[in-house]
Amino acid sequence: MSGNQQQPNPNIRPPQFVPAGVPGLSASASAAVQARGTPATLNLDDIFGDCYFTPEGETIFLSENPQLQQQVLQQQQQQQQQQQQQQFNQQQRQAGILPSGESAPTQNASRQTNTGFQPVAQAGGIVTTGLHEPRAPATVMGNMTAGSAPSQVPFAQAPQRPHHLQYAYVQAGNQAPNAEPATGGSGSGAAGGAKRGRGGSSTGGAGNGGAKGEPTKADRRERNREHAKRSRIRKKFLLESLQQSVSLLKEENEKLKGAIRTHLGDKEADSLLSKQALADAASAGGGLIANGSSDANKVLDDPDFSFIKALQTAQQNFVVTDPSLPDNPIVYATQGFLNLTGYTLDQVLGRNCRFLQGPETDPRAVEKIRNAIEEGSDMSVCLLNYRVDGTTFWNQFFIAALRDAGGNITNYVGVQCKVSDQYAASVCKKQEEADAAAAAAASGGNDEE
Repeated sequence: MSGNQQQPNPNIRPPQFVPAGVPGLSASASAAVQARGTPATLNLDDIFGDCYFTPEGETIFLSENPQLQQQVLQQQQQQQQQQQQQQFNQQQRQAGILPSGESAPTQNASRQTNTGFQPVAQAGGIVTTGLHEPRAPATVMGNMTAGSAPSQVPFAQAPQRPHHLQYAYVQAGNQAPNAEPATGGSGSGAAGGAKRGRGGSSTGGAGNGGAKGEPTKADRRERNREHAKRSRIRKKFLLESLQQSVSLLKEENEKLKGAIRTHLGDKEADSLLSKQALADAASAGGGLIANGSSDANKVLDDPDFSFIKALQTAQQNFVVTDPSLPDNPIVYATQGFLNLTGYTLDQVLGRNCRFLQGPETDPRAVEKIRNAIEEGSDMSVCLLNYRVDGTTFWNQFFIAALRDAGGNITNYVGVQCKVSDQYAASVCKKQEEADAAAAAAASGGNDEE
């Protein structure tokens, strides 16, 4: 028996170690052999570090599959970014700064109560807004009827991407300049917008020792700084959007040229794409092609949405409305806005934005937006909005007016930023305190009269 046990089984191949570089070892394992000396010194991480197994039991080495390697790297980068964001949020909370971002996007908003955060009740969904019927006017979303809860629509992608505008709430006893969101330059500008939305009542001068209604030098300096921040936010937002537009339009232009050559042949394509043909097309007007700076300015100043065409690839969640049309309807919506709200483009175009409001939207916040539109001023407010399925999200909303060369308002841009429940609770509390102080001041003024 012992002799039979010692005889090797011809059907089983004995384990073998091969020198580095010989087929059989992955790239990472071969590199480890070169660094450590012999295959015998390898550990499991060296052998299986870039090795994955399929459900069928096959092995795949990342070093031999560039596409899979790229996917794994992207996943690792996303995980690393999430960990860095969580660490940053923790540091900011310790410093008294509350970022607006969510570690994981919530499907429904919660409101702070005496017993903690409680989910906001789901509303009736699109059937209560009129958007499910073509050409019907948009209405505020109504309550959910008994026994007919709309099926939830998941987010098509994360509502707030890493490069989107972010906000940060500076708690009492901390200075605003320390509020630097993790998203870099665009985030810091948005944080300035959030500060402006909270501090609008502080620039009047009444609480700084000056005469009533007479701003001090400090007030004027603060106001100038806020105006500068506003300008930087809008310029950066539009510049980044235009840069992305130009890049993608160039790529689309090359694809169109290739399609022309494929379907018409080189001879006909050369005729259509010649400089003279393109110049004739530009002189005909009606497009974004400009022969000089004067023509370009005419295109940008044209209020018929030619300028909006250059914003089509903007990455923020925003809509553009036209106040010259009845009910100030949406004339452009980004894909990010559609992903956030769950609506389709044909459902929102031509409709007023009131369909985002619902049973528990604060009417005071809506009134602030209405006043900003009537005054033609920029403003930011945090309010509760509703998605297509009746679920809710906290929205740090920023609105700005677009003007032509004559200073006339041609459009409004409304930027939506989904924020966390904790951030919204802090900002809404501050908004309520500011509203109460303004009401008390107005009441006191009436009493004096």
